[in-house]
Amino acid sequence: MAGPMPPKAVVLSDAKYRIANNVTSYKIQDIELHQKQSHLIGLACVTMKSYDGCWTCRLRKKRCDEIRPVCRNCSTLQITCHFGHEKPSWMDSGLGQKEKAEEVKREVKSAAARRRGTLPMNAVNRQSALSTECPPFQAEPTPDSSPGWTSTYSPPSTEPSSSNAYPDSWNRLDGWSISNSPDGKPADSELDRRFMMFYFDHFFPFLFPFYQPLLLEGGRTWIMELVAGDQAMWHTTLCLSTYFVSVALDGAVSGHNVCKTLAWEKLLNQMGVTFLMLQRNLQEVVASSITPELISKTSRIMGSIIQLQRFEISVGNFENCQKHLGAAIMLFRQIFRTAESAINIPAFYGVLSHMGRPLWAIMSQQSGAWNSDQAAFRFYSALLIVDDIIASTCMGEQPKLLEYHAQLLTNGGSSDEKPPLNLEDFVGCENWVMLQIGEVAALDAWKKSRKQAGKLDVMELVAHASTIKQTLLGNLARLDATENTPSTNGLGLFTLYNDQLPPMPGGCAAYVTRVWAHAALLYLSVVVSGWQPGSAAIRENVVRTLALLEQMPKPELLRTMVWPFCMVGCLAEPGEECRLRAMADALVPHRLFGAARKALEIMENVWKCRDELAIDTDFAAQFSSALPRGHFRMPCWETLRRTAKKEFIYMGHKQNTVVNRYCSL
Repeated sequence: MAGPMPPKAVVLSDAKYRIANNVTSYKIQDIELHQKQSHLIGLACVTMKSYDGCWTCRLRKKRCDEIRPVCRNCSTLQITCHFGHEKPSWMDSGLGQKEKAEEVKREVKSAAARRRGTLPMNAVNRQSALSTECPPFQAEPTPDSSPGWTSTYSPPSTEPSSSNAYPDSWNRLDGWSISNSPDGKPADSELDRRFMMFYFDHFFPFLFPFYQPLLLEGGRTWIMELVAGDQAMWHTTLCLSTYFVSVALDGAVSGHNVCKTLAWEKLLNQMGVTFLMLQRNLQEVVASSITPELISKTSRIMGSIIQLQRFEISVGNFENCQKHLGAAIMLFRQIFRTAESAINIPAFYGVLSHMGRPLWAIMSQQSGAWNSDQAAFRFYSALLIVDDIIASTCMGEQPKLLEYHAQLLTNGGSSDEKPPLNLEDFVGCENWVMLQIGEVAALDAWKKSRKQAGKLDVMELVAHASTIKQTLLGNLARLDATENTPSTNGLGLFTLYNDQLPPMPGGCAAYVTRVWAHAALLYLSVVVSGWQPGSAAIRENVVRTLALLEQMPKPELLRTMVWPFCMVGCLAEPGEECRLRAMADALVPHRLFGAARKALEIMENVWKCRDELAIDTDFAAQFSSALPRGHFRMPCWETLRRTAKKEFIYMGHKQNTVVNRYCSL
């Protein structure tokens, strides 16, 4: 039982202490740069005297913050940042240096015109003459940097932006302004804009097909606003988009080798910057006083970490997901602790109230248009709760956020109110299924602890399991009864993104929910009765789940049901193996479906030793066996580096040293 609530100041100090000790440990283990030069860590010290600044700043007699590959001065002005250990030939203290200085002045003026929204006529003519092919990028090759990058990209503002300040941030962001490099070829900022729009238009709907917020709820605009206002989110999103672009180009004809190499180089570069930004943001949180503004800032860091975790899953790397998940859960808890101590209203709505006011509210529908921070926190909280539940089934542990389930996923017993989070709006599965899967995971952990202590009461175990089973069966019956009821939408004509999901009886979310529910029954049977694939209860749900999975209107929908897919596959009979392999093989390219490929790998391992599995075998043991010890510590960027090496060999490029610095982790 929790003791009496300590004074407010004590709670806030304790929250800050926890952030300083827990988040920093995540930073040290996972994202701290292993640099030999300490000045690279002090990003904010712009006014320090520079002994190793870029040659552009030396030429202009300006202080340089020495950020690589683009310093802040050059980034702000959108001019080429020349850096490297070797002195350029034009730094001759004579005519060459004078000519270069005049060239830089012209570049500064041209960039200033672009930022004002105007372009010289010769730039317009160059734009119209550009080829439609993806051109190679020109840059200054240096001994410690990979070629191919100009330095006109300017990242988003480092100052935290409130929700109502985002419209101005669009005007300030050089990354979203019209820009071209002096030689007429697209600058990094233009490429970044295209990659970002690819993500907003194509990849985000691909990753989250069920997330279709209504027009009156603000739609998906918050994604663009949040990305534009936060550096870490900008770079994690750019990582995701760059990877997807590289995969899309991987199957292109040989004439697109330059494009593929460009995408891979940009991906590796963005991975380095992403970890740098996360490190910086974590340090700012540790150094900040506990204020309402800290809640928004911490929420953005949490979202960036969850984005990064989703990226690792996309590339088929699961070894570091537990670290990312643990860090995100810790930040989530700190957000709630701070909100609970600062305002006397229900915690979740207290958190949202600290992030500002909704853009508008519709009282009759208990909804409104959340501002960008509020919408982001709701979205990433939903993903975090689901990830925590699934991770608990893999680890054989109780969900770490179990105490928040009733508050966030139920209506508190009031039929007139909606739960704060409807998971079907985010992942396509209704709350009651996820709640019961979490309860089964908690029951599994309880059973193991009681059994280890020699105190297991089988009757009590069966009683708890019976309650869970009746809840699942009752809601399944409700779904079956409403299968032919057409879903209604109050917006009618203005429904957004209605082409993302195929029409199905009762709705696509009802179909996905039904699959998850039958898989939950399988999970419950194994927890209570042990590993008995031939039992009547298990066979009934295996057959039913397999039949449902084969009714998928689009193969890609399987990526939203990987956990049920894995559950039914592990308990399938030999004659059903080919059907499961066919589902996984239909997901192409395989590199975009890393979780489904990992699920198939787990199934294959189970099938190989099917006759050797004892009755006390559980799912957690099968999941853990799929992660070999030798690869447990391999970070995501090492996976990328090895893949990228294959891409670069025939192009003759050396690998990005920014990424190489991470490979020692």
